[in-house]
Amino acid sequence: MKLTDSQRRLIVILATGWVLLWLSRQANHLLAPVGISLWLTSLLITLPALRLNFRTGLVGSFVLGLAMDAWSPVPFGTHAILLAFAHVVVFRIRNRIETTEVTIAVIVALITNLALFVALTMLILSHPGGVMVSSLRLLTDLVVSQITLALIAPWFFALQERGLELIFRVPWLTARTRIG
Repeated sequence: MKLTDSQRRLIVILATGWVLLWLSRQANHLLAPVGISLWLTSLLITLPALRLNFRTGLVGSFVLGLAMDAWSPVPFGTHAILLAFAHVVVFRIRNRIETTEVTIAVIVALITNLALFVALTMLILSHPGGVMVSSLRLLTDLVVSQITLALIAPWFFALQERGLELIFRVPWLTARTRIG
């Protein structure tokens, strides 16, 4: 069976997303004694939404959201729907911004991360069986997450681009353009 180019791109996005999920879970495990957790979810959708075709990025975002739902104490499908919605929004605005600049991608990731963090927090707190969390703890988690995201986003985008170059055996973005 021969894989199509879209399927290869999807495999790279899922593999690099799984690496990020694993690393963030390890970081959260290490930060648990001090009561801080990282939320780096927007990195999973930023590059696919900005540079890949709609279907490939949407499927990747949804599948990675389902992977997050598998170990999260929220109703199954919550992360998947949030990531799919965020992917659609970022995909719709990508024609209005310079998508090939890493700085712009980092800014998009930061804004998307903020929106996803607030949306998930509101969903959890509004649930009848939701947990009570101090607003200072939420603010601390958000600030630490945003700083960490800003620091590791260029590395993660480079990892995704190099993975795509490796799969296709040619420089993926020699002209730094979108695929799709």
